[in-house]
Amino acid sequence: MPLGIHPTFEPTTIASRRFSGMETAIWYFDVMACHAAQIAFTTLFSFGIFDKFPGLRVVVLESGGGWIGYWIDRMDAIYEVPLTRPPLRIRPAITFASCYISADPDERALGALIEFAGEDRFFWATDFPHQDHGAGYVDELKQMLAAMPETARPKVAGLNVAKAYNLG
Repeated sequence: MPLGIHPTFEPTTIASRRFSGMETAIWYFDVMACHAAQIAFTTLFSFGIFDKFPGLRVVVLESGGGWIGYWIDRMDAIYEVPLTRPPLRIRPAITFASCYISADPDERALGALIEFAGEDRFFWATDFPHQDHGAGYVDELKQMLAAMPETARPKVAGLNVAKAYNLG
C-alpha cells in the first residue's frame, strides 16, 4: 500500500498570518490547498525517507500535477549543491520513479509534462463530483487525455492507479 498525501490546511493557531482576512475565501483555498501536500512531499526528500525505505511508494492526491516538473527540476538542482544537499543517495528525479501524482482534468499542460516525467507517474483524480470542478469535468478529462501520447491515455485513465495500489 502506498503512502498517500492529501491536501489539508494548517490549524488557524499555527497558520501563517500573511494571508489574514482570507480565511473564508473558498476560491483562495481551492487554488492554494495543494501547497500543504507539496510541502509534505518535499519533506520526504529532505529527510532521506526514500533511502531509508527503498520500497516506499508515494501517491500525491488532489494537488494537481503540473507543479511536479518544476519541483523535480528544482530539487535536482539543489541536490547538486553540496552546501544544501539533503541526505539523499539518489537524485530526486530518479527517486520520483516510485511516486504517483493525481492530476485534475483541467490541467492542459499535463500531456507535455508526461513527456518530461513519464507516463507511468500520473493518473486523474477520480473524486467526481467535487466542489472545485464544474459541469464540464468529463469533457475536460477527454481533452486532457487527447493531448497525451496514445500510450499514456489508458495509464492516466486508470492503469496507473491499479499499479500504484497493487490492484492487479
